[in-house]
Parts: sequence; structure tokens; C-alpha cells
Amino acid sequence: MQYRNSLKLIIILLLPLSLLAQSTEEKDITGLWKGFMYNDTTQQNYRYEIAISREKGKLFGYSHTYFILNDKEYHGVKKLKIKRDGDDIITEESDLIVHNYPIAPAKGVHQKNTLILQIKDTVMILSGLYATNRTRDYRPLTGYVHVERKKDYSQSALVPHLQELNLAKNLSFLKEESTPPSSETIAVLKPIASDEEEKLIVFAAKKQEPDNKIKPTTAPVVKEPAIVKIETPKPAEPIITKPVSTKPNEPVVVKTIPVKPAETVIAKPAPVVKKPEPVVVKPAPAKPTEIIVAKTDPPKVVTPVVVTPAPVKIVAPTYPTAATDMGKRKIENIQALYFKSDSLQLTLYDNGEVDGDTVSVIMNGVVIMPRVGLSTNAVKKTIDTKEAGDSIQLVMYAESLGSLPPNTGLLIVYDGKDRYEIRFSGDMQKSSAIVFRRRKSPL
Repeated sequence: MQYRNSLKLIIILLLPLSLLAQSTEEKDITGLWKGFMYNDTTQQNYRYEIAISREKGKLFGYSHTYFILNDKEYHGVKKLKIKRDGDDIITEESDLIVHNYPIAPAKGVHQKNTLILQIKDTVMILSGLYATNRTRDYRPLTGYVHVERKKDYSQSALVPHLQELNLAKNLSFLKEESTPPSSETIAVLKPIASDEEEKLIVFAAKKQEPDNKIKPTTAPVVKEPAIVKIETPKPAEPIITKPVSTKPNEPVVVKTIPVKPAETVIAKPAPVVKKPEPVVVKPAPAKPTEIIVAKTDPPKVVTPVVVTPAPVKIVAPTYPTAATDMGKRKIENIQALYFKSDSLQLTLYDNGEVDGDTVSVIMNGVVIMPRVGLSTNAVKKTIDTKEAGDSIQLVMYAESLGSLPPNTGLLIVYDGKDRYEIRFSGDMQKSSAIVFRRRKSPL
């Protein structure tokens, strides 16, 4: 009896552990995993993604590594063999599918990742060491991998490559994704330069050119109109009077005779009266003196008027051949972020295979970058945010889909020292948009 009770107690004590082990072991690991890969030799971090899929009970996948050096993006996509033993996950490269490295990778060198599955809160993590095999010419390389499973596939660097290579159809987790994320749900990005993601920064991307400063855009110059100067009219010509005799106690009669302003009126001399013979008489009363005044219009007193110019609307350059069907396409807000600087630097790359993708960038309804060809080389534009208000919408309008649809791109935004990465895609029916909101300083 005592033995039976002890056995029951042991089973009860071990039951939670066995359930925990079973729940972890049976946890589905298919999906997109994003993180970084650290190289012990170069002591640098590189962006790293793994896509794990399942077919007929067997796991397989793809990996993607990329970095930016001297404003050029380099990437490589590899096929993976995957083995699982409980929480131990082993991924091993089998083929290098595509790359754009400046030199050809060494043949016969493969990477093997020995990862451990962990669940912290609701986050699934794969982390562990990796090593390459030894060859006749190369010694093994070692390092560390840390990736986390993501539900949002829109910000993947790997998925667009697989879509354009027609390999995404092999991913079981994409087939299960029946409805895309709602366009009304906007995730707010954190700067990649934040402390919690410092390890994810590619060293080459940190190296900025000495003159890579954000410069204000050159807006059209609007000249202030000159103040209208109104001259006061010249005074009228002098007035000439003609005296006449007047009677005592009679008022002076003044008659006005209008004359033209341009003419000069010359008063006629009074008639000469001969003096009479000396007679002792009282002088005759003088007749009223008639004064003839030349009449002119009195000068108008004009107060100088300062003309206030009407508000001048600064019209941005128009590009009649860019974004011609803008009003017909659906706009999907894929990301939102805060900004604080008076200017933002935009850098565009192709996010998949370089196949001739062309986009136009529209800021608050105005085309600011017309028909930009996307490639692994950076295309830059600095935008002035001082007059843009507290909200900016950037729409990435697909002008062409290239030879491998859809149109995909990588937008890197520099807001002072903060750096953001946004991946977008579009076609002839919809466009991706990024919303920028000004971060207001605390009172």
C-alpha cells in the first residue's frame, strides 16, 4: 500500500514536467524567424532570417543574410535542411540559390546552425552556435545565431525573394495565411539604433560618409513684392490776383475763374488813370476791389498704401508621366513611425531580385520622386518636414512590376541619428503607404 502511494506521488510530481516537455516538443516551429547572426572572425552582426516549412511531415526551409556597404545592399538566399529532436533544431545549408556578393562565395563551404527552442512569455526564440565545415583552403568559421518568430510577413527580407523566385508557394505557413493583416492596424516601429536592438545593426551601415548630412530641400524661392510707391501730385500753379476799387464797408467780392492746370494765368495790368488837376476835394470812395482767382482742383492728399500680397501657393513640380492612376489604386498603410527632425533622408533599394522594379514616391499627394528604378544601389532623397505639418504620408506607387512581380522595395529612413527600415510591396491595384507623425516635445 505504501509503495502504491509513493508511486502515485512520483507520478503527480512528474506530471507537470512531462506536460511542459510535451507542449514544447509539439510546438509548431514553422513560420518566419528574424534576428541576427554574429561572426566571431569579423566580430560583426548581420541581418539573418529563416523560413521554416513542412511538407509530408518533413521540415525544410530557406535562409537570408544581408548587409549594406557603401550605399550598396548585398544579400544571399540559401536552402536549408532542418532536423528536430525535441527542443534541439539543426539547420544546415544545402544550396546557395541566389546572391549578389561582389566576389563568388567559396565552393564546398556550408554553414550548420545548432539551435535551441525557447519560449519566453509569448515569444518563440531559436538561438545557438553555428560553424562552417573545414575545407582544404578554408578553416571553419564560427559564430552565434539569434532569431525570433514573427507573425508579420510584410517586413520580411526573405519572403519577397522567394515570391519573385516562385518559391514562396512551397511555404506551408504562407498557404495557411488566409487573410492579410488589416490595413487599419498600424505597427509603430522603433528605431533600429535603440539599445534593445543594437546587436541587429550592420557595421557597414553604421559607416556614414563624411558629407552624409541631412540637408534641407531647396524649395522654390518666392520673392516678396515691392511696396507700391505713390507719389504726391505737384502743387498747382501760383494764383494771380487783380485788385479793383471797393466801396467803404462793403465786403470784398471774390470771383473765381477756372483755368486749366497746365496754363499760366497772367493778370492784366490795371488801367492807368491820369491824375486830375489839383482840386481841393474829398477823395471819392473806392469801389470794391474785385479779386480774380485762378481756380484749380485742390490737391488730393493720398496716404501711401502698403499692398499686402495675396498668399502665394508654392506648387511642387509636376510629373505628368508619374503616378497617373493614383486615384484608382487602393492605399494600404503598412507602417507608422514618429519623427522629430526638420528633415528626413529617404534611401530606396530593391527588396528582392533586381528585375526592373520602378516606383514613384508620393508625399501628401505630391510626387517627390518620379519613376525611380530600384536596385541594390541606394537612391536618396532628403525631404523638408518643417512645412509639412504633424503628419506625413509617403505612398510607394508601383510604376512597373519588373520581370518578377510583385514590386518590392526597401525604404531606409534617417531621422537624425535614428534609423528605420520599412519593406513595401505593391502592384497595379494597390500601393503601400508609410505614415510619419511628428513627436511632440513634452510641455
